[in-house]
Amino acid sequence: MRRSKKGTTTLFLAIILSALILVESTYMAYVADLDRRLTYTRALKEQTQIYLASYDRILFKAYGIYAFNASQIDSELFDSILSSNGYEPGDVMYVSGVYSFDTEALKRAVAVFYSYRAPGIVINRLSEYINALIEQLDSSGAYSSIRQFTSSPASGVFGRILSGGSDIVEAVLMAVNTLGLDESSPELQFFWSLMDGLGTLNNDHPDIGEGFDPTDTGFLLNMIEFQSGLYGIGTSFNEGIGQHLCLFDYAANNFDTFLPDDTTMNGTEFPAFHEDNIPDSEYILTGIEGVGGCALTFLYIYGFCFVKNLVTNLTDPDTYELMQAAGEILSAAVSALSLGSVPLPPEVYTAVIAAVLSELQSTGDLSDILAGDSITLYEVEGLGGITMDYRDFLTIYMSFVPDDLLVSRMVQIINRDFPDHVTGITTGTSIYGEDISYEAAYELYG
Repeated sequence: MRRSKKGTTTLFLAIILSALILVESTYMAYVADLDRRLTYTRALKEQTQIYLASYDRILFKAYGIYAFNASQIDSELFDSILSSNGYEPGDVMYVSGVYSFDTEALKRAVAVFYSYRAPGIVINRLSEYINALIEQLDSSGAYSSIRQFTSSPASGVFGRILSGGSDIVEAVLMAVNTLGLDESSPELQFFWSLMDGLGTLNNDHPDIGEGFDPTDTGFLLNMIEFQSGLYGIGTSFNEGIGQHLCLFDYAANNFDTFLPDDTTMNGTEFPAFHEDNIPDSEYILTGIEGVGGCALTFLYIYGFCFVKNLVTNLTDPDTYELMQAAGEILSAAVSALSLGSVPLPPEVYTAVIAAVLSELQSTGDLSDILAGDSITLYEVEGLGGITMDYRDFLTIYMSFVPDDLLVSRMVQIINRDFPDHVTGITTGTSIYGEDISYEAAYELYG
């Protein structure tokens, strides 16, 4: 049997070439599949970046927050990229949010927001001012005097005087005669103006909750103790003071209030994304929605004004002289009406008169503040004074709210106005039964 070398070579080449053809075909199929995968991945990546670039501009302008609504996106870009690479865009793309907008995201957003605002917050000094006022009341003895009056039968007689009946007026005039004063004296006029003002206030008082009763001397104590208690709460939050300063200033000045024509820090009008005049800042402060949150906020402000005015009245010589005279009239009137059964030292009555005057002044202050005006805390001759408006007061009291409550309440409001917004996203599609996906998020939250 003869063997041909050519036949052997042919057979050998056939075996080798068939293997090479198989390998090359495999490589070609692999490269084609890789190219397809890369094309789809690139389409997903570019589509995702377009989504991230299309963040809500109003949300960003108002709150400095990068986020977009996943329900409003489409696959037009994805399809166009596939078509430009020779692929039919028949596959269905899916989109899902990766990172929802949460408290940690808000903390980072606030930090960035303030990195370019540089607000120069001075609220620490203002909050300490509250404590200084309380200390002055303690050192002056006014607080203990009001407490002594409240716990004595004299407070009940005082209520009768406020009624202004003819027998009460007669008793007061008799007391005035014993003091050597006449009916036209400025001291008596001052006394009656206070009593009349307090009676009017009782019938038409500020809308700051059912607990407001200007004729109840116990209410005066509550105002002082309430302010002192708030400061005690605020001083316990010293950790992370830098972040806390930014958070409470952001909460006080960047959310809607009951005030008309309100805007965010950057001038965005709230009707651009929700109804006008929603008391959101009041909710963040108190945790109470609607009218209840407003009433409690107004009570905070009234209490601050009351303490401030009380200290001012006790330290102003001219005012104090008038209050002393009015206190003597009140003391004599109480003595006459009680037949001398409730003896109290003169300084007690002076402190009560000071508190009554402060109630009337604080009502006027609160009215001005709620009308959008400012009040003066104190003035230095030739240097002007420190003035405060409604948002300034919000800022002070926000400083007493713990960070976790501030942030969680703010996130609730933002998610209410901008529902379904996310800070990161996954895009994907299925080719030949296999899923391909791409995930990305804003670097700020990543």
